[in-house]
Amino acid sequence: VEHLENIKSAGNISASVQASSWLDNGAVILDTETTGLKWGSEIVEISIIDAVSGEVLLDTLVKPIGVIPDEVIAIHGITNEMVADAPYFNEVSLRVADIIKDRPVVAYNAAFDRNMLGSALSNFSETDPLTHPLFKTMSRYQFHCAMLAYAMYKGDWNHGHGDFKWHSLVNAAKQQGIELAGTAHRAL
Repeated sequence: VEHLENIKSAGNISASVQASSWLDNGAVILDTETTGLKWGSEIVEISIIDAVSGEVLLDTLVKPIGVIPDEVIAIHGITNEMVADAPYFNEVSLRVADIIKDRPVVAYNAAFDRNMLGSALSNFSETDPLTHPLFKTMSRYQFHCAMLAYAMYKGDWNHGHGDFKWHSLVNAAKQQGIELAGTAHRAL
């Protein structure tokens, strides 16, 4: 029991130091909603806020090349009609690159969002994704995962996995007494 308390305390301290560093270095918080979970899925919404001020730096729907599957619409509520007049990802990609350059990027599931940004870049073949400013920004600056930091902060040990238990964003907010405005599965 004492060993688990030490692990929990160390995780809490580590997560707190991480979060302080993000704020001290002008982090932005990024989230995407997509047409699916695998490579090749498309971004249908992207939002970026300043982590310190809370200022919304970007909040836009994105028109996919393909259609949004019904089972995905049931999760985030973004319909094909809603994105019909939205810009394609290649039309917002330079703005995303400009906002996140030189800043830590924090996402609740950073690996997923970073992967979806890469997938979105690969969907537009008129330019080489490897030379795109967003790709260059993504490869230079590490994305930081708030989900992993929160798992350490919360300190619930998962014996089966030998690591801290992950919590959904909805549950994490609830545990911290934060009321989410709007739909839980929307980027903003």
